[in-house]
Amino acid sequence: MKKILERQSLATKHLSILDEVLRNNDPSYRDISLKLNNVPLYDDFLREIYAGGKRRGKYGRQMILGDLLQYILTGRGYYFAIKGTNEMKSFIKIIMYIANLLILMENISVDVYLRNKVLDALINKIRENFFENDIEKEAFKKLRTYKGKIVGNEGKEHENFFDSILPKRVGVVSELLVYAYLIRKNYGYVVPLLQAQRLLGNQGYIIPPDFLLLRSKGEIFGIEVGTKKERQVTSFSTVTSIPVFTVTIGSFDQPQPYRCGKCQKWIIYCDEVIEICANNKDKGIRELNCEECPLYEEGTCPFIVYHGKAHDYSGNVRTLRYHYSCVKEDDLVHEVIRRARKPKLIAPLPWVSGLEHIKEEE
Repeated sequence: MKKILERQSLATKHLSILDEVLRNNDPSYRDISLKLNNVPLYDDFLREIYAGGKRRGKYGRQMILGDLLQYILTGRGYYFAIKGTNEMKSFIKIIMYIANLLILMENISVDVYLRNKVLDALINKIRENFFENDIEKEAFKKLRTYKGKIVGNEGKEHENFFDSILPKRVGVVSELLVYAYLIRKNYGYVVPLLQAQRLLGNQGYIIPPDFLLLRSKGEIFGIEVGTKKERQVTSFSTVTSIPVFTVTIGSFDQPQPYRCGKCQKWIIYCDEVIEICANNKDKGIRELNCEECPLYEEGTCPFIVYHGKAHDYSGNVRTLRYHYSCVKEDDLVHEVIRRARKPKLIAPLPWVSGLEHIKEEE
């Protein structure tokens, strides 16, 4: 992702140079710039571009970071994707590898050493702009000295500030994977509304779904990624008369990506899965049997997932998904694999639940 972000930085630098030269050499441009700076509530507007933390209803850095990444892919990437079949395949791979990187970023919730390396780098390079106010500074100090995990209720007191340093955490991953799924299937033309969190008009606004599907015969459906958004979905449908379907990656009771039950880090998508998705050969497939994969390498492939009973992070026996490398020495795992009637060493595919009522078009 380094090269992508460098290109984005170049675009910002280009605009900054244009602005700086014209402000220094064109009196009319300089005068308008001053008027812009004096617009009422201008500083509040700037917090929608970058904010030093997260406070509900006031500012949210995690949303800003997520929107920026999604804009690169859904607001610019399609110019590349439409050039041809090979470009589309590469575009799907780009999205899925970026999804993997975002999943791995979130592992600093359980890796204290890496989390503190990230916090130190951010404060050293962004400096005073890293904080919106003294409240955020204090939250940073408390997080920096915290030695535990931030999972579930553990470390919940640090959730707000921790959440603000990552791009929408795992939420942006689900949205990108649903986008990648929709554009390679035949459900219709996909209109991403990921950056349009509010649609303005009629002296007010409505909250749209994440995507619109434009289909033949004038059909339009909304697609909302994630659960517990019934009120939002109902409001949009009432105003527009457009039906909205709620979807998720994986099943609604066990959405992807999955946390490993042992190390509590996230499980990413393997190269073989990404290749299958890029070539759109995943119809009806929800997981691969790793033992049949050419990359299995006698169980040493780092992407292998074990799905079954094992001793979890707390020592309890639970049926979960685990990195096989985390539990391969567990005697219980060997016994489960030996007795299993279906594969226990698998690689999950990012399939989408919630589209059952929408048929693919011919």
